[in-house]
Amino acid sequence: MILYACIAGALDGKVLAESNHPETGGNGDEVMRALMDRLVEIPETVPQSTGKTFSQRNTATFDFLSDMFNCSGGYAFMEGDAEIDHFFHVWRHQNVYYSCISDDENARAQQVNFNFLQELQKDFTEQISGARVAKAKELAFQKQWLPNIRSKLHYYNTNHTELSRDQNVQSVLNQVEDMKSVLHENIRLVLRNQENQLNTMQQQSHSLQQDSNIFKTRAETLLASQQRKRVMLYCFLFTFGIFTVYLTLSAFCGFSFQYCHNA
Repeated sequence: MILYACIAGALDGKVLAESNHPETGGNGDEVMRALMDRLVEIPETVPQSTGKTFSQRNTATFDFLSDMFNCSGGYAFMEGDAEIDHFFHVWRHQNVYYSCISDDENARAQQVNFNFLQELQKDFTEQISGARVAKAKELAFQKQWLPNIRSKLHYYNTNHTELSRDQNVQSVLNQVEDMKSVLHENIRLVLRNQENQLNTMQQQSHSLQQDSNIFKTRAETLLASQQRKRVMLYCFLFTFGIFTVYLTLSAFCGFSFQYCHNA
């Protein structure tokens, strides 16, 4: 269960907005402010875009703020034991700490808490600029962000068990969705290529049809021209033949055929 959550500046440690679980009390806000002060002193403990989990044990001689910095790693989870009372989850993004306190000992449940912090970070960065964070005073965004934090706290605490159990299932579902997206994209590309090929074939067919029509027109024109030439040739030969016969007869009978009539 998430008991407390807050948003704080990474450069000065000022808590900008916070919320407690309505059914729990304690001094979580004081301890978290002490943690923020220590993180300001040693900022490399939680680098940018990194999450870490620290623990508090209920022992009289235990130095919480000293021991919490013994854990290391880029995205560390601490498995609980009988001595561990609370866990402090810190996610850093763009010089802002998103933190919460939980009593979840299981690493999978702690992952759900980091999902809560990352969702809080997504909403916050979409609405609040880094310049406003740098100039903000203590609890500057409390009124604006208290309903948002409470709403997310209620959702994640109400569905914590289901969300923890479904982490692997959700991971598989995400992979399936990614695969579906890739398959849909491949199918879309194949269909587009086929459509392009069909368009190209249609254009080629249309071009061939046009070429065929042009060839047919030219062939018909050529055929008509040849027929006209043939008729003209026949007419010329016929005229030439008559003229030749006339000249032959004229040689014997005269041009008016007078000799042939007298005979």
